[in-house]
Amino acid sequence: MKYKHYLMLRFLPVVLFGFRVFLKYLFRYTEEQNSRMRIIKKGYEKGVPTVDLLNLLPDLNETIHNYTYLDDTSQVTDIVLLKGLAKQFPACDYLEIGSWRGESIINIVDYTNSCVSLSLSDEEMRQMGFKEKQIELNRVFIKNHPKITHIEHNSQTFDFDSLKKKFDMIFVDGDHHFDAVIKDTQNAFNLLKDENSVIVWHDYGNSYESIRWEIFDAIISGIPPEKRKNLYRVSNTLCAIYTERPLLSMITEFPETPNKVFTVNLSAKKLYLF
Repeated sequence: MKYKHYLMLRFLPVVLFGFRVFLKYLFRYTEEQNSRMRIIKKGYEKGVPTVDLLNLLPDLNETIHNYTYLDDTSQVTDIVLLKGLAKQFPACDYLEIGSWRGESIINIVDYTNSCVSLSLSDEEMRQMGFKEKQIELNRVFIKNHPKITHIEHNSQTFDFDSLKKKFDMIFVDGDHHFDAVIKDTQNAFNLLKDENSVIVWHDYGNSYESIRWEIFDAIISGIPPEKRKNLYRVSNTLCAIYTERPLLSMITEFPETPNKVFTVNLSAKKLYLF
């Protein structure tokens, strides 16, 4: 029996046994494909142009810390991007939407003038069905940091006007559903300080060379149409960036030819949180 035939025979029992999980992934696949079709109609079949990481950070030589190599966090290069961008502002006012354990913001805080973290409160997480262990780990690296202002609230219902503040740099990494990303994007544009300010979105890519179409569709839907020309993918990361800086960029396709190599020095130490 060919392997393909074997899989077809095994398909129905697996679906029946895990029907709810199957539906979850089917719905996700459907939304992703719907977003891809909408994006193609808008003329972005190959995504937005890619700006090389070294064009943004020409003297790249960063060290990050408090990195767990666990799920639901930014990639190493994503955090390097954020840290490098923050250092380019003389006194960076930074907002992060969706901090989770705090691995990105803890690497940036020392290079900021002010640092605001907006994440779900413990009670909101509980109401949404998060596990108690997830709630326990929320903001674990940044809870007591004196320089970080913690706002425990859902970004979808938070009154951003209450901040009475604008930001040089905003990192959007909260709720990844389509409508939520649209709203976070719209709010982010209203919070930019000036023409030098930037927005970075996490998970524009599913991987370093693929596109997460639902996120991309939401970003494009949330950006003012006249600003879309300033949206780029950042190479070697999962991120997209809005910046008015004039940048050399190009449309890339899988597989890309490597144009740089990284040197990685890795060290670790035991951590006892509880």
